Amino acid sequence: MTKRPSIQCNAKYDFLCALPLESPLNPARTFYAPGCPLSPEMITEMAHPLVSPVYANFAEFPPTLIQAGEKEIIINKTSQLYKNIAAHNPNAKCGRYIYECYADMIHVFHQFLDLPDAQYVIAKAGEFIKAL
Repeated sequence: MTKRPSIQCNAKYDFLCALPLESPLNPARTFYAPGCPLSPEMITEMAHPLVSPVYANFAEFPPTLIQAGEKEIIINKTSQLYKNIAAHNPNAKCGRYIYECYADMIHVFHQFLDLPDAQYVIAKAGEFIKAL
């Protein structure tokens, strides 16, 4: 299995489960194929665009705001998702695709409303939506 640096570096910070794909308790496996043994076919299927959007074709994708925390275990995939969207739309209007990464924040930090950063990103999301 390929190791992603954000899983190794950020597991101690993020509340998302950082179990390897080989583990039957890995969240991707429990959502995609609960109880099924890991097989080469499953590994191939996990890279299908309908299972993992990172692998999708994003040509003519709608306006998108991605807000992430740098301490997420999936930050590498989140960053790659944004890069893929932008790469498939090289002539997109500035501001159509926005990626914001917030220092020291974990996955879905927006839910911790006592954090000033959470209030800020929620306001930014509202501005993005209103501008559509």
